[in-house]
Amino acid sequence: MNKAYVRFDPRSKLCTIFFASFLLMFPLPFNAEILFVSLLYALFILNGAIKKGTIFYVVFWLFILGDHWLFPYIDNGIAAFFDFLLVGNRRLLPTIMAATFAMNQTKISEWIAALKKCHIPFGLIVPLTVLVRFFPTLFHDFKSIRNAMKYRGIAVTTLDLFIHPFQTMEYIIVPILMTAENTSIDLSSAALVRGLANPTLHTSVYDIRLNVQDYILIVLLIVGGIFGRML
Repeated sequence: MNKAYVRFDPRSKLCTIFFASFLLMFPLPFNAEILFVSLLYALFILNGAIKKGTIFYVVFWLFILGDHWLFPYIDNGIAAFFDFLLVGNRRLLPTIMAATFAMNQTKISEWIAALKKCHIPFGLIVPLTVLVRFFPTLFHDFKSIRNAMKYRGIAVTTLDLFIHPFQTMEYIIVPILMTAENTSIDLSSAALVRGLANPTLHTSVYDIRLNVQDYILIVLLIVGGIFGRML
């Protein structure tokens, strides 16, 4: 039985990514940052990804606690380095959360239909489609290579990959690089054969439209950004 969740339009999810990226360049006050991450956590819950959202939210608070614990020892070089890593990763986490939320419960075909409604040029849609489909295929090839290596008793554990870097390069990186070009060409050909670059009007089986929850999300992002900058 499928779990019930609130469906968001890809365009409102895209606005969430833009807002998170904007915060990466122009940070909000600390309290506003906590509110935005809490909003993202609520969006994960509404979108049926409670486990993912909880992991991100716990990691965010661990970064805050680590920063709070290390800040009194900031005059120490090692403590300052680790505190810098904690703060930097905390700043980057909302963007990662927004991107994960955007991809959750949203198919690639829905993204294509939404981008077409936004009148994005086909010259941009085709590379984006190939890029999004490329990484899952790349991960699948990586898993296949790892399974073949384990079957032959080569680098059985993950630690072995770091202990023997030249072996890792020979058995993993080289095959991945050799298949990456063929994979990208195949995906590009498949996209073009399906008529993705056809300039005529396309139809879609997905009902792409902004609903009440999408407007509420966009308004919250705009209002939160304005008041956050005022603070």
